[in-house]
Amino acid sequence: MGSLKLIFLASISCKKPPAADIDSSFRGPAFSPPPDEIPSPKWYFDQFMDKSVFKHISHQSNLYAVMKNGPELKTTPSEIEQFIGLHILMTVVRRPSYRMYWQTATRYGPIATVMGRKQFDNMRTYIHMNDNTNVKQKGEPGYDPLFKVRPVLEKVRANCLKVEPEENHSIDEQMIPFKGKIGMKQYIKNKPHKWGIKVFTRAGVTGLVYDFEVYTGKGTVTNERGLGVAGEVVLRLVSEVPKGLNYKCFFDNWFTSPELIVELKKMGILTVATINRNRLRGCTLKSDKELSKAGRGAYEVKYEKTSGMSIMKWYDNKAVLLASSFIGPEPVERCRRWSKEKKEYVEVDRPHIVKVYNHNMGGVDLADMFAALYRIDIRPRRWYLRILYYLIDLALVNGWLLYRRHLTQKQEKKYMPLLDFRVQVADALIKVAAPPPPPLQRISAPSVDVRLDRCDHFPLHAEKRGRCRLCKNGYTQMACLKCKVLLCFTKDKNCFLEYHTTK
Repeated sequence: MGSLKLIFLASISCKKPPAADIDSSFRGPAFSPPPDEIPSPKWYFDQFMDKSVFKHISHQSNLYAVMKNGPELKTTPSEIEQFIGLHILMTVVRRPSYRMYWQTATRYGPIATVMGRKQFDNMRTYIHMNDNTNVKQKGEPGYDPLFKVRPVLEKVRANCLKVEPEENHSIDEQMIPFKGKIGMKQYIKNKPHKWGIKVFTRAGVTGLVYDFEVYTGKGTVTNERGLGVAGEVVLRLVSEVPKGLNYKCFFDNWFTSPELIVELKKMGILTVATINRNRLRGCTLKSDKELSKAGRGAYEVKYEKTSGMSIMKWYDNKAVLLASSFIGPEPVERCRRWSKEKKEYVEVDRPHIVKVYNHNMGGVDLADMFAALYRIDIRPRRWYLRILYYLIDLALVNGWLLYRRHLTQKQEKKYMPLLDFRVQVADALIKVAAPPPPPLQRISAPSVDVRLDRCDHFPLHAEKRGRCRLCKNGYTQMACLKCKVLLCFTKDKNCFLEYHTTK
């Protein structure tokens, strides 16, 4: 990287754009067609946190309970699914303390009848994701600060990488809220949750997360390619992005250097990013005072001869520095900005690079916002449970966004809200392949996953005769014990069978 820096310093002073136009047209493939029938919410959740995860957690939790000389847990993958489903449901129907779901005065049946409080407490105590007998201590070869959660972390990350990427990606930091004692805890003053475990994330414009890396402190990344720790983080997060197809990447000034932008362009990944003035590598631009005299919307741009990179300084309320490997200020448009002096909106010139950056930079923040709406908020003292809860929320949000992508491909405008999506996933996790609940009057139909799981759907003679759930025209007194819906079963038609076998 040293020779590149010398060439860059020698050529940055060029004020005119390069003669050759930069071809930034996207050459990546279109998304694959969606399924003929839109699958259930749990299917989308399973794309990111599948049954192998629950099987692994079940095995490790049983092993950990034996190692700690605790009660024999004997948990199964289905019970782990129920346990996670209860956590998701608790984000919808909240209580100040999770034990209140079982207390007489505040009891909540859909949770209390599925799993007893003592069993729930035991599973919280002994839930585990890796074998402690293989752990390496700090200073030993192969030491991993994330050992306790590594298998599940890598499984969810691998599933995120399987999703077909969008054209535009942003890279930013996320925070997993946590204030307990742990060496990897970070403080970021501009985040809603200032204390926690930092995660570097690559997400699309829609908020769908494609890759992430948990920051464990000094040594998480090494400066192998001479681009600094921040530059190395970016290169690792884009390592799975198809090269040479003009995918676009957006990030802020903490990550940005001219050398990183040039390196990404060599890989066929184009960039727009804000940049610090101390990283301009000799590119001289007008001072803030000079631009402020010219008025809001004034700007200056310079180009690097070899790579065609542009560096622009734009004055709005204050000066903003941006760098790009494929775009400049043209065309300049007018936009509305609030004027404190005039107490009204005014028209301001906005270079195109600013518009493109603002439109595409917010993907990670959007993913954060979706997760924060119904975040799993039971506060454990063990940091690795916080990361597990983060992965569950990530799988839910990613599943919902993938579901919305499929609906968009089918040109359907109506979609299930995130809240309803979470409820249906929770319902499926709690009830799929689980014993039927006690006879209760059901108000709504079960989820598709529960209806088609072919487990414990027994016919029951209902107290009252009513309309069939499936055919709507027939009246019957036969009900399903598990689904709690009335279904015809006569000589001429078998709605009971069809309801439990056909989507």
